[in-house]
Amino acid sequence: MHTPTPAQLLQVWERGGDPSAAARGLLLLGCSCDEYSAETQAALPLGRRDALLLELRERLFGTAIDAVAACPQCAATVEATFHCDDLRLPDAEAAAALEHAAYGIRVQFRLPDSRDLLALENCGDAGAARALLLDRCVLAAQRGDESCEPRGLPHELQAEIAQAMARADPQADLQLAFRCPDCGHEWQPLFDIARFLWQELHAWALHMLREVDTLAQAYHWAEADILALSPRRRQAYLELCAP
Repeated sequence: MHTPTPAQLLQVWERGGDPSAAARGLLLLGCSCDEYSAETQAALPLGRRDALLLELRERLFGTAIDAVAACPQCAATVEATFHCDDLRLPDAEAAAALEHAAYGIRVQFRLPDSRDLLALENCGDAGAARALLLDRCVLAAQRGDESCEPRGLPHELQAEIAQAMARADPQADLQLAFRCPDCGHEWQPLFDIARFLWQELHAWALHMLREVDTLAQAYHWAEADILALSPRRRQAYLELCAP
C-alpha cells in the first residue's frame, strides 16, 4: 500500500460523487493498493477490505479518530476519541470456502465481499437483501446426497451461517462501545470505515480546494503546481497572502 498524492485523492473524490459506500471503498482501495488488481480488491473479504482502509486512513489523517454520535435514548451528542489500533481485529480466515453443519445439513460458504454489497444495493428491504446474500455466499448445501437451495435452508440454519460469517471475519462487523454521559445509556453502533473515511476525504477535499482557490488567485499558479507543494510550504504561502 502507498499513500496517494493530493492530486490522486482529489481525482478519487471527484469520481465518488454519486456511488455507494461500497463503490467508494473500492475507489479508495484502487488509489492506494498496487499489490491487488481491481478484481482482487473487489473479491477481498470485507474485513480485509476494512483493514486496508483503516491502514489508508492512518496514512492520510493519522492514528487518532474523533467520532460523534447521537444517543438513541436522549439524543444528546456523544463524542469519543480512539485510535486505529483499537479497531484492528484478526484477519478473516484465509480459506476460500468455510463449512457449517447443523440440522443434518452441511453448508459450504464464503465470506461476503464488495461485489456482494454492490449487488445488494437495489434490494427493496432487509429480508430480500439477506436472501440474496445467502444465494451469493452459499457455495453448496447438502443433506446426505441431496442438494439444498440456500433460500430453502431452515431459518435457524440461515441465522447460524450469518453468525459463522461474523465469527470468521470480525473486522467486517466492527461495533463501538458508547455510553451517554447525560443519561447513562449504553449502545454499540456499527463503525463503517469506508463511509467514515469518505466523509473525512470529502471534508479534506473541500478544504484543499479552498486553499487552491486562494493560492491561484494570489499567485496565478496552476492547480497541479499548488497540489505538488508540501503541506508546510503550502501553508507558508497561505500565511503570506492572508490579509
